[in-house]
Amino acid sequence: MTVFIVARPHRFTPGGYVYHVCNRGSRKGVVLETYEDYAAFCALTEEARQKRPMRIVAYSFRQTHFHFLLWPAADNDLPRFMKWLTQTHAQRFHRRRGSVGTGAVYQGRYFARALYEPRHFFTALRYVEANALKDGAVERAEDWPWCSASRLANEIPSVAIDDSPIARPSNWLEILNNY
Repeated sequence: MTVFIVARPHRFTPGGYVYHVCNRGSRKGVVLETYEDYAAFCALTEEARQKRPMRIVAYSFRQTHFHFLLWPAADNDLPRFMKWLTQTHAQRFHRRRGSVGTGAVYQGRYFARALYEPRHFFTALRYVEANALKDGAVERAEDWPWCSASRLANEIPSVAIDDSPIARPSNWLEILNNY
């Protein structure tokens, strides 16, 4: 019997588009638990950006998953950035917990969808920045400290946000909080 192993195809991710990117813990498990975990993931995201340049338009880090709106400049910058980020996070996650060799941290390869139209962009942006509000973790979207909408960005570790291809409306917080 002949067995063929077929590698999953490479994704082609052209630069110049904004992508909604997310991933969750394996078996919906915890990937960020403590203040230190969240702070380390913020620092790791910035480290990833230094190694694999990426414009970050929005983000939300949650206990079992994360979301980004990423805007790569060049073709295939997105998989390079995400591979470095998730691979490095998984290695550090296992090392910190003494769980090396116990299985995957993430459920699989990250999800990424290009946002071609302004309405899709704003729908995804709202979903990302209101994620903690939608899940009932906070009463106002800007109260979640590990999110690009956070009013606490100057007080806790955070990720620098790049200019967006489309500016947020002046009443953006009102829009977020009416989710």
